Amino acid sequence: MPDDLQKSAPLCELDLRLINTLQIDPRAPWKRIAQALEIDPVTAARHWQRLTDSGAAWITAQLSCRAGQLCRAFVELDCEAGRALEVAAVLADWPHVLTIEHTSGDRDLLLTIAVPDLAALSRYAQESMGAVPGVLATRIHLVSHVHAQGCDWQLGTLDADQRGQLGTGDRNRQASRGRELTELDKQLIRHLGADGRRSLTALADDVGLSISTVRRRLDDLLTSKDLILRCEIAQSLSGWPVTTWLWGQVPADDREVVPALLRAVPEIRACASLTGSKANLCISVWTRSLEDTRALESRVARLVPQFTVLDRTVVLRFVKRMGRVLDPLGRTTRVVPMDIWSDPVATR
Repeated sequence: MPDDLQKSAPLCELDLRLINTLQIDPRAPWKRIAQALEIDPVTAARHWQRLTDSGAAWITAQLSCRAGQLCRAFVELDCEAGRALEVAAVLADWPHVLTIEHTSGDRDLLLTIAVPDLAALSRYAQESMGAVPGVLATRIHLVSHVHAQGCDWQLGTLDADQRGQLGTGDRNRQASRGRELTELDKQLIRHLGADGRRSLTALADDVGLSISTVRRRLDDLLTSKDLILRCEIAQSLSGWPVTTWLWGQVPADDREVVPALLRAVPEIRACASLTGSKANLCISVWTRSLEDTRALESRVARLVPQFTVLDRTVVLRFVKRMGRVLDPLGRTTRVVPMDIWSDPVATR
């Protein structure tokens, strides 16, 4: 069988359970993973290696949305007819463009951006993105708070006993303190962005420090939730191949709307409060079909009527997801380090 066809073959049940295990605890030792899945550690490691080699699954790292003083935004791009993917290919190499989605509706591309501050975002949109051949217009939605993100979503293929053997994962960790990150912290986040299971020995070699120092800093970053590890799966292989964004309004003084949404819609992959645009809340959901998306919106209207949907966007394909450039089937092909602390105009 040709290699590209092998890569697109459906995942087996063990693969899906292994991915779910690593979604719960991305750096769990192979022995613990093997015990939960009732296989031997060598088999677990071999299956994971096959998944990563094929681009079907990977573990990445990101700065917590609650850490530091970074400015985050969704940026909509209008492009000249037929040039959206050409523009996306250019932007995919930019480290501050974390995610690129080719979408339906009133925008051609939807970008997730992280930059040092508002002034940098203004310069980035005008001097950098606006100057890319094929870009006609940009619209910015500032993110004021992130309620849910991709690392919170799981396949749900493990039973209660298997989940119990993995412990609580990060559920007992403290909230991010939002402290200033050191240069070592940033280096570790960059290296773990390429491989979230990179060994302590390799990380120590990367940064030129002792294993004990790296272990101590990494434990602190993970315990404080300044660093988030996430196990990703190619969406086309996940069983939920459709991504839809719902943009809407909620009463500004109603603190129960978001918790109600998160309870009513387990399909939510991302949920964020917005400012500076007509919509003040957006959610991204993964569903099994377009018909399921329609049913989901009806469920939201019934269970959370305070959320008024103003617009909806279906993602035609991901070009990039959290620093990973993807092929048309959503498999990772390469890493663009998320160097989000630097001047975005100077590093484009």
